[in-house]
Amino acid sequence: MKTQAKWFIMVFIAILGIGGCQGAGQTVNFNPHAFPSTMKAPTNHHEDLTILVEPFQDKRAQKSRIGSRTHFWGGATHFNAWNGNLGEGMADLALEYLQQEKWQAYRAKTSETAEGSAPADVTLTGDILVLETNAKSGFGFTDIEVKMRVAFEAKNAADGSTVRMVLGANGTDSVVTFNPKDVEELTNHVAKDLFTQLFQDLTVQDRAFHLKSEKL
Repeated sequence: MKTQAKWFIMVFIAILGIGGCQGAGQTVNFNPHAFPSTMKAPTNHHEDLTILVEPFQDKRAQKSRIGSRTHFWGGATHFNAWNGNLGEGMADLALEYLQQEKWQAYRAKTSETAEGSAPADVTLTGDILVLETNAKSGFGFTDIEVKMRVAFEAKNAADGSTVRMVLGANGTDSVVTFNPKDVEELTNHVAKDLFTQLFQDLTVQDRAFHLKSEKL
């Protein structure tokens, strides 16, 4: 009986070891989306102010991935987002957020070339300085951390001015049973927090964005 028990324990440990290493070298791709607006009623954002969202620029030193999950038994699974095209992905995310918050926003690739379309009041873009998503698995848990830092730029057509802000947002979570969707969901939350910060710091006057601090 003792020999059988020892053999069972050894097989159990071996199975766990194999399971922990299954993700070594693999890449999981995420497609983050903004969460729906929590506003109870539509908001009129300064009448017909229009916002053109242009692709963001990926300024990160490491561009091949956004992070990794290290496994308890060794090995790692790598993470990426939007099939590696973070500039387009972040612009789409900004557009989703703006539209959910009832701003009149559009992307250049779909609306800028439309015949007879008027130029936008504000052109929004940014440099992605940090976008990191990492997870560390232990015995019975996985800790997840997401970090974002973006240098936003809003160009005003009315007066030719430009508003620039560098903002960051972080988020952490811990789960018992890991699922890649946990990482995507946390990334969604952090991204929404980032855009919420941006529009909390901005105000509209004379069909242009301004920093609230400059208008106090």
